[in-house]
Amino acid sequence: MGPGGGRVEVREDGGVEITDAPDLDRFEARVDGELAGYLEYARHGGVWAYNHAFTFPEFRGRGIAAEVTRFALDAAEAAGVRVRAVCPFVADYLAAHPGYAHLKTD
Repeated sequence: MGPGGGRVEVREDGGVEITDAPDLDRFEARVDGELAGYLEYARHGGVWAYNHAFTFPEFRGRGIAAEVTRFALDAAEAAGVRVRAVCPFVADYLAAHPGYAHLKTD
Protein backbone atom coordinates (compact mmCIF):
# COMPACT_ATOMS: atom_id res chain seq x y z
CA MET A 1 0.00 0.00 0.00
CA GLY A 2 1.22 3.49 -0.79
CA PRO A 3 0.65 6.79 0.96
CA GLY A 4 -2.92 7.22 2.10
CA GLY A 5 -3.42 3.47 2.09
CA GLY A 6 -2.72 3.06 5.77
CA ARG A 7 1.04 2.56 5.64
CA VAL A 8 3.48 5.22 6.74
CA GLU A 9 6.03 6.10 4.07
CA VAL A 10 9.46 7.29 5.19
CA ARG A 11 12.23 8.90 3.20
CA GLU A 12 15.36 10.40 4.68
CA ASP A 13 17.05 13.20 2.73
CA GLY A 14 19.87 15.09 4.36
CA GLY A 15 18.79 14.17 7.88
CA VAL A 16 15.12 14.95 7.22
CA GLU A 17 12.65 12.10 7.79
CA ILE A 18 9.39 12.55 5.92
CA THR A 19 6.26 10.54 6.66
CA ASP A 20 2.64 10.47 5.62
CA ALA A 21 0.41 11.00 8.67
CA PRO A 22 -3.03 10.20 7.19
CA ASP A 23 -4.74 10.45 10.58
CA LEU A 24 -3.71 14.15 10.62
CA ASP A 25 -4.20 14.72 6.87
CA ARG A 26 -0.63 15.82 6.35
CA PHE A 27 2.89 14.83 5.40
CA GLU A 28 5.36 15.53 8.19
CA ALA A 29 9.05 16.36 8.16
CA ARG A 30 11.17 15.57 11.21
CA VAL A 31 14.76 16.42 12.03
CA ASP A 32 16.32 14.27 14.74
CA GLY A 33 12.81 13.12 15.66
CA GLU A 34 11.47 16.66 16.14
CA LEU A 35 8.60 17.90 13.99
CA ALA A 36 10.14 20.49 11.67
CA GLY A 37 7.28 21.11 9.26
CA TYR A 38 4.34 19.65 7.40
CA LEU A 39 2.17 19.84 4.31
CA GLU A 40 -1.58 19.60 4.97
CA TYR A 41 -3.74 17.88 2.38
CA ALA A 42 -7.29 16.86 1.55
CA ARG A 43 -7.84 13.74 -0.52
CA HIS A 44 -10.90 13.68 -2.76
CA GLY A 45 -10.87 10.54 -4.87
CA GLY A 46 -8.46 11.07 -7.74
CA VAL A 47 -7.38 14.56 -6.63
CA TRP A 48 -5.23 15.46 -3.66
CA ALA A 49 -5.37 19.12 -2.65
CA TYR A 50 -2.17 20.36 -1.06
CA ASN A 51 -3.48 23.14 1.16
CA HIS A 52 -0.76 24.49 3.41
CA ALA A 53 2.99 23.99 3.82
CA PHE A 54 4.52 25.09 7.09
CA THR A 55 8.04 24.99 8.53
CA PHE A 56 8.67 25.87 12.16
CA PRO A 57 10.87 28.99 12.48
CA GLU A 58 13.86 27.20 13.97
CA PHE A 59 14.02 24.90 10.91
CA ARG A 60 13.53 27.49 8.17
CA GLY A 61 16.19 27.96 5.54
CA ARG A 62 17.06 24.26 5.32
CA GLY A 63 14.85 23.32 2.36
CA ILE A 64 12.44 21.34 4.50
CA ALA A 65 9.29 22.67 2.80
CA ALA A 66 10.77 21.70 -0.58
CA GLU A 67 11.60 18.19 0.65
CA VAL A 68 8.14 17.55 2.08
CA THR A 69 6.57 18.95 -1.10
CA ARG A 70 8.70 16.68 -3.27
CA PHE A 71 7.74 13.72 -1.10
CA ALA A 72 4.05 14.65 -1.39
CA LEU A 73 4.25 14.95 -5.17
CA ASP A 74 6.05 11.62 -5.43
CA ALA A 75 3.32 10.08 -3.26
CA ALA A 76 0.59 11.47 -5.52
CA GLU A 77 2.37 10.13 -8.58
CA ALA A 78 2.77 6.69 -7.00
CA ALA A 79 -0.94 6.66 -6.12
CA GLY A 80 -1.93 7.67 -9.66
CA VAL A 81 -3.78 10.82 -8.58
CA ARG A 82 -3.71 14.48 -9.62
CA VAL A 83 -2.68 17.41 -7.42
CA ARG A 84 -4.48 20.68 -6.73
CA ALA A 85 -1.92 23.20 -5.48
CA VAL A 86 -3.93 25.38 -3.10
CA CYS A 87 -0.78 26.32 -1.19
CA PRO A 88 1.26 29.02 -2.96
CA PHE A 89 4.52 27.28 -2.02
CA VAL A 90 3.37 24.06 -3.70
CA ALA A 91 2.21 26.02 -6.77
CA ASP A 92 5.61 27.71 -7.00
CA TYR A 93 7.37 24.36 -6.56
CA LEU A 94 5.35 22.86 -9.40
CA ALA A 95 6.17 25.83 -11.63
CA ALA A 96 9.88 25.42 -10.88
CA HIS A 97 9.88 21.64 -11.41
CA PRO A 98 8.26 20.85 -14.77
CA GLY A 99 8.82 17.13 -14.24
CA TYR A 100 5.73 17.19 -12.01
CA ALA A 101 3.54 19.23 -14.40
CA HIS A 102 1.54 16.15 -15.42
CA LEU A 103 0.18 15.88 -11.86
CA LYS A 104 -1.33 19.37 -11.72
CA THR A 105 -5.05 19.97 -12.03
CA ASP A 106 -7.14 23.09 -11.39
